[in-house]
Amino acid sequence: MNPQRSLVFVLVALQAAALAYCFRTPLFSAVMVGLALVGWLSKIRVASPELVKRWGFVLVALYFVERSVVPAALYSGSPSFLVPDSCLIAEYFLVFQVIQFFVRYEDDRLPSYLPILAIAVLTFTGDFRANDRARLVFQLVTIGLIVLVAVFFAMGRASSSPPGEKRFAGRGVWLVAVLVASGVLAWIAASSLFYFSRDIETLLVNAMNPQVPAESAGFSGQGRLGSIAQQKQNAESRVALRVYADDSPGYLRGRAFETYRQSQWRNGSRQVPLTPTNHDDAASGGPRTFSLIPLEGKPCRCLEIWPNEPFKEVVFTPPGLVALEIPVDKLSVNMHGIFETEDLLPGVPYTAVVCEEAFDGASLRSLLAGAPHEAAPSDAASAWESLTAVPDDLDPRIRELATRVVGEATTPADKIAAVESYFLENYQYQFGIDIPSGKDPLTWFLLERPPAHCEYFASGAAVLLRLSGVPCRYVTGFVAVERNDYGDYWVARNRDAHAWVEAFDPDQGWTIVEATPAGGLPQSTSATAASQLWDALRAWWQQLVASIRGGGVRAVFRLIVGWLLQPWCLAVFVLIAAAIAGRRIWRRRGRRPALSRDPHVLQLHQLLQAMDQRWSKAGLQRHPHETLHQFAERISEAAPDAAARQAAHWYRQYAATRFGGTVDAASVKSLSDLLAASAHPSPAS
Repeated sequence: MNPQRSLVFVLVALQAAALAYCFRTPLFSAVMVGLALVGWLSKIRVASPELVKRWGFVLVALYFVERSVVPAALYSGSPSFLVPDSCLIAEYFLVFQVIQFFVRYEDDRLPSYLPILAIAVLTFTGDFRANDRARLVFQLVTIGLIVLVAVFFAMGRASSSPPGEKRFAGRGVWLVAVLVASGVLAWIAASSLFYFSRDIETLLVNAMNPQVPAESAGFSGQGRLGSIAQQKQNAESRVALRVYADDSPGYLRGRAFETYRQSQWRNGSRQVPLTPTNHDDAASGGPRTFSLIPLEGKPCRCLEIWPNEPFKEVVFTPPGLVALEIPVDKLSVNMHGIFETEDLLPGVPYTAVVCEEAFDGASLRSLLAGAPHEAAPSDAASAWESLTAVPDDLDPRIRELATRVVGEATTPADKIAAVESYFLENYQYQFGIDIPSGKDPLTWFLLERPPAHCEYFASGAAVLLRLSGVPCRYVTGFVAVERNDYGDYWVARNRDAHAWVEAFDPDQGWTIVEATPAGGLPQSTSATAASQLWDALRAWWQQLVASIRGGGVRAVFRLIVGWLLQPWCLAVFVLIAAAIAGRRIWRRRGRRPALSRDPHVLQLHQLLQAMDQRWSKAGLQRHPHETLHQFAERISEAAPDAAARQAAHWYRQYAATRFGGTVDAASVKSLSDLLAASAHPSPAS
């Protein structure tokens, strides 16, 4: 038994075990080990090395299809940490290694690059969230991998040494020393990876966005001033949300914050789990309906929202939301009406049911007050009081400013109007702001009035309203006002990320306060026709993928038929058909009659293919760059028996016949008789 193949089998088994342990993939790992075992113990060789190179491209294509169509839960039992597709990437690297067991290699030796693929598998496998025990297991696996890789290359070096070469006496000692050192370094590296995993993630985010701290992501649990600017600047033209609705969706809420301290907004209200109302539909795989209030007989409108980016835990919803139809098992809401879920897959839609007349803040507070122990009534009351709180170290001049701005206004509505007018009349919009060193950003903005972007206007308005006694919250999200005429939906791009204020008026409920000047508001300008058409095609692909995941073939068929009936789609097909027809007519006009081929030459080619196939099955394949005489010589050296001698003679005779003069029926018959009389080689072993 080939010791190199045995070592590679152990290497594959180690990788499969690591995948099964880290990402909970026992079925996949068992199949891979089983196939590797068959290839290790049997003589089944079904492919040539040249064919395997093509299989690599096929696996890459399959990877992109699977990551787009198949839910992550089907190929990974637990989520990765840094790279979303770590488990899937590792699985495909492992599949490619297992394929090598069934390839016809010279001397039945596997390629020397397999340990590199094994290292790649373990690198991606290590991208999981681990406890202390899992960390220890992964460290041991890493040490085992290092040892096996070192032995693999040591075996390769020993086999490649010329016979009789004098070996270094202390080679074994040095090998052991290298293995021990590698194991220690691997242990330290694995420990550092897990210990500093959060720092590594922060470092990567900082490297991609060096201007803004990593913890200030606009839709994370904290909203540092400048985070929305980061979202706007990051691929600003990229579509973030697509919304199917009759009218413009406008403001779509992602996060809401009530506490401001040290240039950062925080959310202190608890998330309360909701229970779906349609258990029957949930059991059949349909979306769950989570309702905040009863909807009997109330006029509502629906917005179908398709996220185009993997917003972690964030569900974007419009104001006045009373119910959410979403394909998840767990959903929670806080006192601000902000929904969160960890189960929503990227690119999966949800439907927001809006009934602005039937819902206000009191309804939500009643819901939270009646919630179980996760959110006691005292917690909701405390969070509500925080909507009028300001920082203790607030500059006294800002309090004086709030008094001047509100003036004689007494009602919440008048105070809101006064604050909006103050910012719109006295400030200018600018993307970005220059804050002198050592100055508090919000204080500098309110007192010195420099040009700034939406986060400063929203934060300043919230502080002035609270100083005037008006409860309010700081909200981040998107404003969707751009329409795609080809896809019949509304678009929110990264540049449409926005921050605003929602203030509570006892007479009108929650009111949107827009203190940002018009130059800083997302515009309703439409994209070019070509850009709209391209995005409509991307939206169609997103819907197709979602249909495959959720509804099967029938849903896909309905979706395709619906799109084919669109007028613009029919026009595209007509143009494509016309282009194909025109191309064929043009090619027929310029085509010259093909030269007739000699039938005797065609018969010779058939004989050559038959002989090539005979020796390919025996493990010897003629390379494209190899001449007939070179291949004949290689056959003689590889198998010095009667069949090899006859085949070598046949190839030389074929070359003399084909390239030495006129090919006629007699020469073809002579080669055919030689082929029939020559012995068959032994099959590959």
